[in-house]
Formats: sequence, C-alpha cells, structure tokens
Amino acid sequence: MNHLFAFISASVAGQNSNPQSLIQRLNSKADEIVYEISETKNKDLLFGSTIFADVGGVSASNKTVFFENEDKSCLLFHSCIAPSDLGDPQLQPDCTSQVQIAPQLVQLMNNRGGDFIARVKGSLVYMGFDSRQQYLHVGKDPFNTASVYWLATLGGILVSTDLRFLALMADKPISLSQKGLASWLSGFPNPAISLFNEIKVLPSGSRLQINRDLREQLVQFWDIAPDNKIVLADQQAYSTQFHALLHNSVAAACRTERETVVSQMSGGLDSTSVTALAAQVLQGQHKRLLPLSHIYSRAESCNESDLIAEMQRFLKLNDNLQLDVDGEDNRDFLSLYPTALESPGTVLSPRYVSELAIVQANGADVLLSGNGGDEMCWGHSVAYTQRLKEGDFSVIAEVLKACHSVGMSRKQAIKNLFIKPFLPDLLLRVLGHKKSGDLSEGFPAWLTPKAKELAQFETQVNNPFNYQRDPVGFNRYQSLKTTATYNAVRSYQQLSQRFGVEVRHPFFNKELAEFTFAIPAKQLIQGAYPKWLLRNSMSAQLPESVCWNIKKITFDQHFGDLVRENADAIRSLFKHSRLADMELVNEKTLVAEFDRLVNDKNYPLHVDLLYAILTYSWLHTHFPEK
Repeated sequence: MNHLFAFISASVAGQNSNPQSLIQRLNSKADEIVYEISETKNKDLLFGSTIFADVGGVSASNKTVFFENEDKSCLLFHSCIAPSDLGDPQLQPDCTSQVQIAPQLVQLMNNRGGDFIARVKGSLVYMGFDSRQQYLHVGKDPFNTASVYWLATLGGILVSTDLRFLALMADKPISLSQKGLASWLSGFPNPAISLFNEIKVLPSGSRLQINRDLREQLVQFWDIAPDNKIVLADQQAYSTQFHALLHNSVAAACRTERETVVSQMSGGLDSTSVTALAAQVLQGQHKRLLPLSHIYSRAESCNESDLIAEMQRFLKLNDNLQLDVDGEDNRDFLSLYPTALESPGTVLSPRYVSELAIVQANGADVLLSGNGGDEMCWGHSVAYTQRLKEGDFSVIAEVLKACHSVGMSRKQAIKNLFIKPFLPDLLLRVLGHKKSGDLSEGFPAWLTPKAKELAQFETQVNNPFNYQRDPVGFNRYQSLKTTATYNAVRSYQQLSQRFGVEVRHPFFNKELAEFTFAIPAKQLIQGAYPKWLLRNSMSAQLPESVCWNIKKITFDQHFGDLVRENADAIRSLFKHSRLADMELVNEKTLVAEFDRLVNDKNYPLHVDLLYAILTYSWLHTHFPEK
C-alpha cells in the first residue's frame, strides 16, 4: 500500500489558510522522499500519496485512488473491495475496479458522514473530506494492517499512514512516551498506545473526524459485543456457517488482476486451511495457486517438512516455493530483526524481503498468510472451566481422557481447571494469589513499580468481557487486542510496497471475529483439540495428518538459539541506560534473566524477554545515546 497522508489547516478569521508550510517542508525534504500530491479545491486541505520506492509494477488491484466530486468532497483511499461490499442497498454500482468504486464511496460518505465505514466490508483505509459537514474523515476497517497516525504541526493537523513521514514533517522533534514504552516492556503491548508524546494512533474499530477548527473526535464504530451470542441447532450448523465465512474471506483476499496468487503453507492448521480454500477459489477462476513454505533446517521442533509435503500431495499442487529461514548464511539476530520506527515489534527482516522478492519474481502481487488463526479460532483452556460452571459435567471426563494425549498430569489438570477457579477470590488472595483476571501477574520481573503502574492503569486494554462470567471471552479479547501476530502483519505491510505485493490475512476478518466470539466455548476446544471448529470445518479439505495434528509448533527453540548465538551483541544493548533512567527497567533483574537463558539451553525464550530485547534494539537504532 502506498503511504497516504492528509493535512487540514485551521480556518483563521473566517478565511481559509493555505497549507504552504507543509508544501515548503515537503519541497525541502524532496531528497529524502518521493511524493505525489493530490490537491483539493479546498485551500485549507491537502491530500497526498507519498511513495518511498518505485511502484511502477504495481497492478490496479493494489492501487491507491484519489477522487473528488463536484461539491468538493474528496477521498484518498486504498482498498480491496467489491461493489457488494459497499453495504448500501440504494447503491447499485456497475464497476469492476477501485477507481470505479471511488464515486460510490464518496456518495456513501456524503450520505452517512464518517459512519459510512461501519457499512463497508473488505479492506479499506481512507482519508476524506465531507464538504457538506465540513469534516475530515479518517479510518480503516478494524483488521486493516495499515497504521494511522496524526499530530498537530505546521498550523494544522497532519494525518499519515507512515510514522516516519510525521517525524520528518513535524516542526519540532518528537519525544518518547513512557506509557508507550511501559506497554511494550510489560509483554502486553497495546497497539492503541503511541510510543511518542506528540503523535496519536488510531485504535482498531475507531474512526477520526476533524473539523475546520481542528477539533478532533474519535468515534468507535466497531468492537466485539459480549452480549452477542449465537446458538445453532447442531455441530454441522456451526461448521457450515464458519466454513462459509472463512471461504468468503479467502475469496476476497484472492482478488487480483494477476493470474497467480501465492499462499504461505507451513504444516500448521491455519496456513494450510487458507491454502486449501484458496486453491478451491482459484481453480474456479482458472488461476494458479503457488504455495510458499518456510523451512527450518536447524531447529527440529520447528520443522514441518513432512506435513508440507503431505499438503502438496493432498492438494495435487505441482509446484512449491521454499525459503530456508534457519540456514547458516545469516545468524546475526540484530541484522535479521532490524526494528522500524513504528514499534519495537515491527521488524524489517531480510527474510521478509527475500520472501516478497520470491512472490514478485513469480508474477504475483498477492501473498496470503494464515496469520490470525490463533486469535480467531484458538480455544483457551478456561473454556473447560466455563463449561463446568455452565453445568456441562461431561467436560470432566473429556479432559481426563485428553490428558494422556497431550502429556498432562490428570491431577494437575483437575486442580487448575476444576478446583482453583471455583475458590473465592478472597481465599485465593489469602493464599497469595492475584485476583482472577488480574493481568499484572504476567508482568516480567524486571519491570519497576513505576512501569507496572503505567502498564496496569495507563495502557491497559478496556476489556468489555467480565472475567467471572465469561473468562473465555475475556482472555480471547485480551489476546485479540495485544497479540504478537500484529507485529508480523505490520512488518509485512512496511516492506511489501517496494515489491508491488500486498500481504493479506483472511483470518483477520470482522464477520469471522463476530461469529467466533459469539459461539459457545465448546466450539473452540474439545478434548485434546484446540481450534475444534476450524478442524471440523476443514476436515474434508485437509489431510488427517494436518487437520487433526495436536502438536502445536512453537518457535521458542529457533529464537532461543539465535539469541544465545548473539549473546554478546544483545548484552551490549542493555548498556543503553535510557530505560533505567526513566525508572522503567531494573537492569540487574533483566540481565540476570538473560544470562539464565544464555547459560541454560533448555530454558525457553519467553515473549516478554524478546520484547525487552527488541525495545532496547529499537532505542539503540532510532534514539542512540550521545
């Protein structure tokens, strides 16, 4: 996606001021950026599409569009939508491209104001001016991988999908936010919390509107509704509806003018499900599906080569692209995971670059991934507890039977799932346990009291689910908002533009999320099988060895080995004293935990330590100490 930006300047004494300050700043930075600007007829507005690389090969299916109608309402947007996604029965557009859809989108905005985004399906990020209401509207669909930022500068408000651009255009240096840093260091980074004091970030499911007096208003147009419950007649009904939703999302993600679509295909359930459905969709369109697999040759616990080969045979695919991501050629951790200014988790990895180059070389401009499968389909273990609370006593025998398959102690399972959760909070606190649903118990030991307070009260996700009544919903919502998967999808988004490739993630879909949060907990996990509904829905389209494989592949060994091999370089990062100076990190505790990992090959690399390493790397890269 091209970088989108919009600038609105204040009205002064009833007259519109011309945003010449931004124009001058753009011209003065011309050697650092290449930009195209669409100027509206409104003198106080400026819209642009800034391109940081040659995108001459980008097809119309990945094009950024600017449109302005007769009344001076205008829209700059990037989308992957069809006429049927516009969600207004009064509109009957006869169009086949995003350029032809543009007038309909502007009409929707004029008819419904900023609320038009709530009616649009598919992928859309936009910046538009409604001349009737005199509002600048900014938004995106809830699971769009693009980030949207804004700040007050140069006598107006500058909105951008690229944080680097804001930092470059700002009329004063941006400063680090301790709240934002504490959010990352806590292990539960909230994407709605900015890492900079002057810059704001658009939360998922919210839109922004700004009037000519530069008054900002955030409006939430979508969220998971805890009261939305779906009860269907039988298991087949759940499977049929889920399969239809996922199939439709995959079909939408396959939209392109090219003849080839590439799909990531590990041996895991999520990517293989997307690949299988994409194969079905593209076969009907007489197009080619090309699977691309990551091969981990050194870390045996991450090696899915046998399952990948089984999928290729099952789907009768002749070709399979493979990328060795665990070879000897590059084992430099800091070079493999250089951080972008956007966040410590957004890494501009050369491995992603190699993957995108392969997609481009094979004539495709769409890469599908299985990202989001955990967030949409994973059955949290508290589902067993919740089922017992709801009177389903059969769950006890179900869990005991599953213990043998997953290698868990029956005694421990009974204690954790069916005894401890039923003890009152008062008794648990007497025994030294945290209150149920208190996420602070998961904070890493090296966080200072100040950082814990910031993470607990200033950056915490506002969870609409009640932990006591619906622990499954509570835990799944928390994961959906703070998942590490967002780091991967935003990393791809940062890098894919230069290759003319769009990386799409069909599981991150609004309708799919609404459905899976509304169904009974039993549909998410049964016996030894998490992601029960996904497995049951895909059983006819995947080999049994893949569909019903209960071994969850994790990459602790891969990342742990990399960190140990680069211990000296990473340890030098901890000499960066800014976090300690801010009283956010206890350096001695952090280094002790790091040394434990390095000295014990069997000790796993936990995600909070990985976040700490990436945060130090981010500071060292973008804010080196003088």
